[in-house]
Amino acid sequence: MNLDEQISVVKNVIDDLKGEDIVTLDVMSQCVDMEAIIIATGRSIQHVRGIANNVSMEAKRLNMMVLGTEGAEFSEWVLVDLGEVIVHVMTEKTREFYKLEKLWTSEEDED
Repeated sequence: MNLDEQISVVKNVIDDLKGEDIVTLDVMSQCVDMEAIIIATGRSIQHVRGIANNVSMEAKRLNMMVLGTEGAEFSEWVLVDLGEVIVHVMTEKTREFYKLEKLWTSEEDED
């Protein structure tokens, strides 16, 4: 499965579960370990946990590599590592606090 197909699968799962503010960042030029980051917001810790769990289950069903999941016990921020694609699902408060988009984009990218 190519990168675009992987991104599409993840975004569709998040969208199907009503995840909000889905952002995809191309980080190929910034990092050798991953090619894309997908960030989404869940309405509650249960919602965040459910989205991350479904992303992981669908990836496994489609024989995508699932290297691991972090943060599911507290679920304010759950990371799903799919190798080339890293998925961050967060509560709105956590996402606003950490501002991951700003860490991975330059000022030129925001114009």
